[in-house]
Amino acid sequence: MDIKELIGFMAGILTTFSGAHQLYYSYKYRDVQSFTLKFLIPFLIGLSLWTLYGVFIKSLPVIIFNIIALCLWLPIFALKLTLRHKKEK
Repeated sequence: MDIKELIGFMAGILTTFSGAHQLYYSYKYRDVQSFTLKFLIPFLIGLSLWTLYGVFIKSLPVIIFNIIALCLWLPIFALKLTLRHKKEK
């Protein structure tokens, strides 16, 4: 592994897992009020596009960490939709 790939993995670990706390907090307290759909939808689309870009350029760190980030943020998005729907009733 060369230095560029090592830096990619380090950056991916730091940025991706910063969202893990939000997932834990959101589920524990059922609080996703601070997240708007105007933030979550473009953010999830962006993560998906970064994943696709990583596939195109064959960059393992870009692919891996954007897939992990999607796995962390999709449940928050689902919780936002679920709690939003319950509040409307």
